[in-house]
Amino acid sequence: MVKAVKLMLAVTLTVFLGAICFLMVFRMPTAIFIVYMALALVLVNRIGSRGFIIVIILGTFLIRLAYVFTVNTPLDSDFKLLYDAAVLFSHGDNSFSEEVYFQEWAYQTGYIIYQGLVIKVFGEAVGIIALKILNCLWNTGITLLIYLIARNFFGEKPSRLASVLYSGFVFPVTFVSVLSNQHISTFFIMLGLYFMLDRRVIRLKPLYRSLIAGFLLALGDIMRPDSLIVMASLAVYFFVLVLHAEDRRRKLVKVVQGLAVFLVFLAVTSIASYAIRESGINDQGLKNNNFWWKFVVGLNYESQGRYNDHDYNLIYGGGKSAEERKELEKELVRERLGINPLKLANLFLHKVQNMWCENALDWSYKHLLESNSVIDLFFNPVKFTDIDAVLKDLNELFIYTSMILSLLGTLAWRKALMDDGLLVPVAILAASFVVYLFIEVQPRYAYMQQPFLFILSGAGLDILYRSFDRFSLKQAWARLRDFMKHG
Repeated sequence: MVKAVKLMLAVTLTVFLGAICFLMVFRMPTAIFIVYMALALVLVNRIGSRGFIIVIILGTFLIRLAYVFTVNTPLDSDFKLLYDAAVLFSHGDNSFSEEVYFQEWAYQTGYIIYQGLVIKVFGEAVGIIALKILNCLWNTGITLLIYLIARNFFGEKPSRLASVLYSGFVFPVTFVSVLSNQHISTFFIMLGLYFMLDRRVIRLKPLYRSLIAGFLLALGDIMRPDSLIVMASLAVYFFVLVLHAEDRRRKLVKVVQGLAVFLVFLAVTSIASYAIRESGINDQGLKNNNFWWKFVVGLNYESQGRYNDHDYNLIYGGGKSAEERKELEKELVRERLGINPLKLANLFLHKVQNMWCENALDWSYKHLLESNSVIDLFFNPVKFTDIDAVLKDLNELFIYTSMILSLLGTLAWRKALMDDGLLVPVAILAASFVVYLFIEVQPRYAYMQQPFLFILSGAGLDILYRSFDRFSLKQAWARLRDFMKHG
């Protein structure tokens, strides 16, 4: 009787879980994800190193290129403002710099020059599509660098899989159609860190590595000042290297190496700012003349740390002087930091959700959603809202998979994560998490941090690969038969 009850419960539970799994698998996003990962495993396991590099470059680039030519994302918001300024610059007209936006946030000028040069070379008629194709190239480079950096710390196959996982990640696939400075900036930041961390391909002395890394990180900062978080993380990295150095001579080498990175970075960014100012492109160079603005928006409880018109009109309305705006911003920051601690904690939770868990796909195809477009998919008319639902679910599967794998590797914290070099991606993510608790958040702002999350997912994948290597199907079958026989 007891055995019958146990059997009935086991059968019921099996049917229940089986039905749930069946429904999950045959949801369109889950099915696509499973098929993609199955193909990724075949690619990772059946191809040589050189072949893999070729495939990951071509595959990543062609996926993004196909999207760019399929979805014609119109210019919108700040991206239109920046592009229009770049068009003026391409004609030798620097009048854009007189606008309040480019006086306050002059650091955007570096990206305007980049876009303006592309427009000048390819012509205004194809300037937008040329910039989008370059975005595809920058993001393809990011995908390759995930693999090249990860394999310094993890096995070959986990590193490949981390890169392939990012290659299919929906957000960067769609975001290349948006003329954001995040693409080129993130590429140069990651390339600089690659020169700093790689031990398998680059055969340079530590000092030369540091000089090149500092220069590349400066290029990334000129395009978008995300490098400040990276530089803070590198300070932590070099501090640990100095502590771990065995003798005084090695400590000195690490100190010199760190100073080289920071001095080159400061020199290049300062020279670029000086050149922009002296050439008349923007008399503010690459300055950020409104440091407190991001904090004003980021600490707004009502808007949950997002951009909002109320704060903009409050600061920039009424013809206030720059000094008056600055004082008002400081007062607002003090006031908003002084709210009830529970309310502040609630704001932080909402911001974490917004920054790290929500998606930014609408930046690419918002126009299709707003127009209730119908797409011919395999000769069948499909509402774009349905496609949007699938893409957003698929996007979550990719990002949450990378988060779970990173968490698995972090919790294990064994040999795979003991390499000092891994302090860099860990510190970048940790510093970003803290900083964005206080400043303005948008889901797209996580673009620079996400590649480092996928690099760290290699730690979890490495643990899984090692576990499967020890797993024997024969032993598992023998144990199952023994269990069925003896109970």
